[in-house]
Amino acid sequence: MQSNISCNEWKCMYKPYMNYIKAVIVIPQYYWSTESEIVYKNKTMLLRQFNKEGIPVLILPPQAGHHSNICDYAPDQTLVRVLMSRGLNVFVTEWLSADFQYRNLGIEDHIILTDEAVEKIRELTGFEKIHLIGQCQGGWQAAVYTALNPDKIKSLIVAAAPIDVDAEHCFLMDYARIPGFCEYWVDLFGGLMPGWIMLQGFKSIDPLEHYWNKYLKLFNNVIDDDKKAIDRYRKFENWYEYTQKLPGRFYLEAVDWIFRNNDLIKPGKIIISGKPVDFGNIKCPLILLAGKKDNISPPAQTFSMEKYVSSKDIIKILCDGGHIGTLMGKASLRQHWTKIADWLAGDPRPKICSNTLLELIVP
Repeated sequence: MQSNISCNEWKCMYKPYMNYIKAVIVIPQYYWSTESEIVYKNKTMLLRQFNKEGIPVLILPPQAGHHSNICDYAPDQTLVRVLMSRGLNVFVTEWLSADFQYRNLGIEDHIILTDEAVEKIRELTGFEKIHLIGQCQGGWQAAVYTALNPDKIKSLIVAAAPIDVDAEHCFLMDYARIPGFCEYWVDLFGGLMPGWIMLQGFKSIDPLEHYWNKYLKLFNNVIDDDKKAIDRYRKFENWYEYTQKLPGRFYLEAVDWIFRNNDLIKPGKIIISGKPVDFGNIKCPLILLAGKKDNISPPAQTFSMEKYVSSKDIIKILCDGGHIGTLMGKASLRQHWTKIADWLAGDPRPKICSNTLLELIVP
């Protein structure tokens, strides 16, 4: 059968399709956007310091299969630089991809590593107390650490974190509560949980977006020769598709303690190094940050924390975006994280977007 498409028409079609193929293929690579120094290392944790002066603040990024550079995503889109711009002395725990020898590291081990990081920061800066920021899975980790070590934390910021999972339903709970489902993957991979498996779970929450819409948008951007949009796509895919392995024990304990049993909010249910975890021990100023469109850690799961702490000064902020947007989106960084940075740097009560401050979600 003879084709009715002319040679010139084939040439016209060939170029945009080849440009699309070039745009869509991204080989994820490791990076940090801001210069830093590794000041401490143990097991799967590196402690990075980004500057040498100011009040110390430690960021605990998520441990959910992605790289810790979510807090330093791009030169023009980075929580690290927002904090630095306010004169804060910024530290970040970089959690490395686990190998076989670290497959049995659990939550207790990670809290101990966090304490080692805090002690190193106190040693380097001379400050007795530091500000602590926890993002997503790093949020409950920061809360647990503060409950166990209230004398070392000046203020606590918990962003888009699953603190009280029964406060609002999300699909991750459905996955976690399938009998044997999470255990199967850890067993299959020799005691480790691959990040790419977790990533497929996140994508399955909105398959139409992740497997169709984003590629259609990219194709239209290629046709329109929208180089900025293409660069945004490639930058995000580089971060999103770069996955890491978690210690199987850590992953399964998080599944059990948080997503199955909701033990974080039950005083004394979790024991770390012989000490019971009780959020009632948290008395420092507290900021809770959540995303209105977050389908991974819905707002009520984070905001519910206020019911279990003893803090007198609590600020709740509801962002317009989703999960990732709350943590690193340009709008969130500009509208909310900048004000939080002002507060950490010494402003007693900065004005934080009046339309979102103290907006509550009722389960």
